[in-house]
Amino acid sequence: MSHTHRRDGRGRRRGGRNKARGRPCGAWGAALALACAAALTACGPDGGDADAAGTASDAPTSSAPTESAPAPTGTGAPAEPTQPAPPTSAAPSASPKPGGIARCETDALALSLVAHGQEMNSKYFDLRLTNTGGEPCDLLGHPGVSLLDAGGKRVGEPATRSQDGAGDGGPVRLRPGQAAHATVKTAGEGVTDGRCWPEAATLLVYPPGSKQTVTTRDLAGLRVCGDSFQVGPVGDRAP
Repeated sequence: MSHTHRRDGRGRRRGGRNKARGRPCGAWGAALALACAAALTACGPDGGDADAAGTASDAPTSSAPTESAPAPTGTGAPAEPTQPAPPTSAAPSASPKPGGIARCETDALALSLVAHGQEMNSKYFDLRLTNTGGEPCDLLGHPGVSLLDAGGKRVGEPATRSQDGAGDGGPVRLRPGQAAHATVKTAGEGVTDGRCWPEAATLLVYPPGSKQTVTTRDLAGLRVCGDSFQVGPVGDRAP
């Protein structure tokens, strides 16, 4: 019995010794686990500083510039032709051509005035525009008529338009040497108590449709009275 008791006692002493030895191992394992956890927290994925790793990951990355593809050359579809820019200003248009013939120009017209008589207290004059060129030409409408004194200043007002004369408003075709006619009318001196404009020295005429003038100094006795000065459209015969 006593032998058995000693063996049990020895066994208890040995077990106590092992248990004492096991406590340090358990504490060391816990400390090692805490150290590893702290190391994992403090160390980055590459073993470097965690803050440095975060900064590097936040920094923008730049990629190499992409080269643009060169423009296709060779047998591609041809580009549309560039349209020419419109002209900034058009050239002056040609003279109107009533009936397909050019309008008479001033450098091919001669002006004359012929007294045509008096009727119903009015005096009439035949204003003639003669084609001095080598080609037919046309006139259409009313001429512009004014009187000038010896110094070139206008006398009174330009003639107003009327429908007197043989013109019907259509174009007048003039062969070389032919004349168009327009009727000029004013009041007779006897019915105006002598209320007349000063005598003029020059008759100035704008042919229909022209901005150039022709003149004559032969007024055939024309003197405007009663502030009545009128001109009709051109026609192909004298009034």
